[in-house]
Amino acid sequence: MSRELLLRLKLIAYRFSIRPIRVMILKDTKSLKIDGESYTLQKGIEAEIPLWAAKALEEYGVAGQVESNITIEDIARVHFAVVSARTPADLEPLPRSFYLEAIRYIKELDEKIRREFRAELLEEKQKAIQYLLEIVDKRLLLMLQSMRSPTTLAEISSKLSEEEIVLLQELRDDIEAWRRLVVPLGMEKS
Repeated sequence: MSRELLLRLKLIAYRFSIRPIRVMILKDTKSLKIDGESYTLQKGIEAEIPLWAAKALEEYGVAGQVESNITIEDIARVHFAVVSARTPADLEPLPRSFYLEAIRYIKELDEKIRREFRAELLEEKQKAIQYLLEIVDKRLLLMLQSMRSPTTLAEISSKLSEEEIVLLQELRDDIEAWRRLVVPLGMEKS
């Protein structure tokens, strides 16, 4: 993976971690300063704070998320839609931040499994990973197929996630550079 691609993907993940989410305050706590803003944490109040801060407060039992996280059912729905797509035109857009939400969901399952090992949690995690792998493989295949036609590529670009757009741009640039090496200028077909 190129350094530029890795950097761009890390920036997408960083933006995800600082996006505001709503939490319910579960305990009275002193005022906190998060990213330069002060928050009064009184039990029963909802607050909108960055995701990374919400996760930290949740770990200490101070807050609980109000927004619902992705579930295995959500991943299964996306999986069904993706594996049903036959051509790039059949591709449906992914829910916002799908990959990052799915990764977060799998990590949360890991934490639950460490705390209380239950076979059904392990099964759910394995199913989520399998679905995610099949989603990635099928979408990648359709993205590669779309690269053969500028029209198809333009049609599906609005259906791609940020991560997929970054990858597709990198692939397109690499393929063009390779083509210029293999077919020197002046030798292309007119």
